[in-house]
Amino acid sequence: MHYGSRICINKELTEDLIQDIFVRLYLRKISPDDPSRLRPFLYRSLKNAIINSLIREARCTSIDDPEIIFNLSYTIEDHILAQQDLTEEIEKIMSCLSQRQKEIIYLRFVQEMTFEEISAILDMNVQSAYNLLSRSVKKLRQVNQHMLFLP
Repeated sequence: MHYGSRICINKELTEDLIQDIFVRLYLRKISPDDPSRLRPFLYRSLKNAIINSLIREARCTSIDDPEIIFNLSYTIEDHILAQQDLTEEIEKIMSCLSQRQKEIIYLRFVQEMTFEEISAILDMNVQSAYNLLSRSVKKLRQVNQHMLFLP
């Protein structure tokens, strides 16, 4: 649910799509051969379902390559007062990343997925996932370093 809510703002749609995925899996008796591949399979299925739903909703417009916006905002409700400045700074730093870079940061560091799982979800080979994460972290370091010297 958390991953889906980062891709699609509509919480009800995300919940419906998750239920649809599990119903289809149950009715078709689909299960991955390797249980370790279940999480990437479910994440990828949810991402595809959200994209397909957004395309269906936008029938009147032409969408060649739907650019989904991956929302990576850190709202920490338990520590709003203590963490508000940190949250704003993180969001400011993360705003320099592309949607793909935000997504790989989320999958690797928040969801603690392996590169094999990430590559399956993002539909890329493992080396590309390593390279994307490396470029993302490098960019974050550069932006953070730059922000330290701003008045």
